[in-house]
Amino acid sequence: MSVLEVKNLYKHFGDVRVLNGINFALEKGEVLSIIGSSGGGKTTLLRCLNFLEIADSGEILVNDKSVYCAEEGEKPVVTPEAQLSFGLVFQQFNLFPQYSVIENLMLAPKLRAKAEHKRTGGETESVQEIRARAEGLLATVGLTDKADAYPCQLSGGQQQRVAIARALMLSPEILCFDEPTSSLDPELTGEVLRVIRSLKDSERTMIIVTHEMEFARSVSDRVIFIADGVIEEEGTPDEVFGHPKSEKTKAFLSAGDL
Repeated sequence: MSVLEVKNLYKHFGDVRVLNGINFALEKGEVLSIIGSSGGGKTTLLRCLNFLEIADSGEILVNDKSVYCAEEGEKPVVTPEAQLSFGLVFQQFNLFPQYSVIENLMLAPKLRAKAEHKRTGGETESVQEIRARAEGLLATVGLTDKADAYPCQLSGGQQQRVAIARALMLSPEILCFDEPTSSLDPELTGEVLRVIRSLKDSERTMIIVTHEMEFARSVSDRVIFIADGVIEEEGTPDEVFGHPKSEKTKAFLSAGDL
């Protein structure tokens, strides 16, 4: 059973059709890299998966359960647990500057526990338990000593590692990365890519939109090349990078049009 199935997903902004019938599936523990030129639909696809944008039509299933479904022109049906299935690490970190590192990690789980207690009246995860998980994730990304620091006191690479830990705090089924190194210089890029690689070793399911072709080739189980809102090519890293069939894929890779 696939952990994620995306069926015939469409999205347009005004007269511009950005996603033109996207279909793919992802198995648990797989790493999928999405590559393509700017404007091809990569980020829009991630935003639709995380419900920061709502697709116009199609279906998204997580663990064989539909979390989003809509026919063209109909009002979409989005289940309450839809957003909890996905975590997203942004290009620009998006940390709350007024909160310390540990507070950034704890904020969403505390709000979720409070809402769950209000809804059910039952016991939820305590603040102490949330903090313990946050400290564990900071250790995972190598930032134990930065728990009480503020974002302005961190390098870009450190901020992005905090953002990864924060996304993991809600235990998403699928962790998504939108160009996670695009705002970093080459020296800091390596430290973020090492963290992502370590998450692969822990068999976490991930979707990575990236312009780092060598990284995508080495870390991915599968690669999708998107052009003009459609999946132009899909396969293993060796198939897509080493033996591309599509002329558009060949042109993209040979031109280095990242």
